[in-house]
Amino acid sequence: MKAVGIIAEYNPFHNGHAYHLAEAKRVTGADVAVVVMSGNFVQRGEPAILDKWERTKLALHNGADLMVELPVFDAVQPGHLFAKGAIQILSALGVKDLVFGSEHPDVDFIDLAEKAQGIEAEKKADKNQTYAAAYAADLEEATGFKLEDPNDILGFSYAKAIVESEIEMNLHPIGRIQAGYHDKEFDEGAEIASASSIRLALHKGKMDKVQKVVPADAFKALQEKPNALGFEKPFFDLLSYRLLTDTVGQLGQVYQMAEGLEHRLVGVATAKEAPQSYQSFIKAVKSKRYTFARMQRTMLYTLLNIKVDQMQAAMADSYIRLLGFTDEGQAYLSEVKRRARLPIISRVDMGLAKANLRLDYKAGLIWQLLAGDRSNKDGQDLSRRPIHYIKEED
Repeated sequence: MKAVGIIAEYNPFHNGHAYHLAEAKRVTGADVAVVVMSGNFVQRGEPAILDKWERTKLALHNGADLMVELPVFDAVQPGHLFAKGAIQILSALGVKDLVFGSEHPDVDFIDLAEKAQGIEAEKKADKNQTYAAAYAADLEEATGFKLEDPNDILGFSYAKAIVESEIEMNLHPIGRIQAGYHDKEFDEGAEIASASSIRLALHKGKMDKVQKVVPADAFKALQEKPNALGFEKPFFDLLSYRLLTDTVGQLGQVYQMAEGLEHRLVGVATAKEAPQSYQSFIKAVKSKRYTFARMQRTMLYTLLNIKVDQMQAAMADSYIRLLGFTDEGQAYLSEVKRRARLPIISRVDMGLAKANLRLDYKAGLIWQLLAGDRSNKDGQDLSRRPIHYIKEED
């Protein structure tokens, strides 16, 4: 069987994602779509609106065939590490083709990545420039291509991971339709909208608008299932507790707590007129060098108390966490599992929760706190079996 790979967050799953799944199979002639999806937290450090199991179910209902989790130690990372982790999992599952959305679908991203190999990987940005901006400037000078659009950046990151890891994988960019990645609004008559604009509409309670741009089952889930839309207050309360009770030395051991950032965080948190909300706190601690997204990720690492050594150990010991499959996805998995280059985990007991999956287990428990979900005492991982979706006959 031929598989096509997709890397996604599905936050939330919408009509554009269903289109993308169908197009991925069409342009590659694939029998199955293998999706590596971020778990309960997404790349920018926020909790996904719906938990990973609900998003898995929606993806399977709308075109995906095999769903595996991108662990939190890969999912909540800057683009190049996010891409490297996802590509590693797809490659381990024998996937040779990757489809992704792009603002410039005619660009050969593999060729671009090969030409970019001479760019100094560890170039240091100055105090007024992020590393990403410095790298993009060098890339434009070396290749003539200005890397600035979000999907292009991810596409380049995928290509870079493939080239640097010497993986055999073809890239198939697909042009975005109707909605841009960061669009904040969408027309009343639109059937496809960006995830950003849908999240904004959800926050504003504009469910009538959302209903038009998501599949019916996704709309029902957004109405009825536990969700993390109101995460900011409980997140900030939990974060404040950590910043007020941990010592500066303890905070300094947190992953990505670089260049004395822990002193800045504690100073802002304990100031006489300290910020009183999640958004205002991050705005107070960010700088030109440290982007809003970088600070959001650091806040999550702090909340989850992920130390540098824990993150490094987890990234060096990856795995394939199976979330769900259709009959076709199960058949593909049976073909490749014996030669998969990473261990495949289909069920988690407390032993795994305290070892290989300790970061994801902890992230799942925190997601439930942020979503106010008390329905499952075993959390997001213990005793959960992969979802087997059996397609209805036409």
